[in-house]
Amino acid sequence: MDILDAITSKAGAIHDAQEQIKRDCAEFVELLHDINNRPHSTVERQAVRLASSPEPCAHISAIVAGIRLNELDELAKRRGLRASASSKSTAVFVFNATANLLQLDGVMHSYPPA
Repeated sequence: MDILDAITSKAGAIHDAQEQIKRDCAEFVELLHDINNRPHSTVERQAVRLASSPEPCAHISAIVAGIRLNELDELAKRRGLRASASSKSTAVFVFNATANLLQLDGVMHSYPPA
């Protein structure tokens, strides 16, 4: 195989991985839309970081406001996702069946004091 064939093969594999990541992360995007569509909650900022090791995946992070952990968990379950609060930080992680990850900051773990 010459160098052009090797480059073409690698480029095709990268493109396939990108398309798979887009499909795999569609549930996360829908969950962010669900949060935005709820009264009093919003997605304020979001960012995506792509990783290639150990397998190609996306790590999406967003700052949300106006949603409690139990409400987020309910929305996630409707999409076939699972939410897990971090024991080391205030972040809430949302997982699907792939290596992709959604990290949400700003989720209220309980009702704010009255």
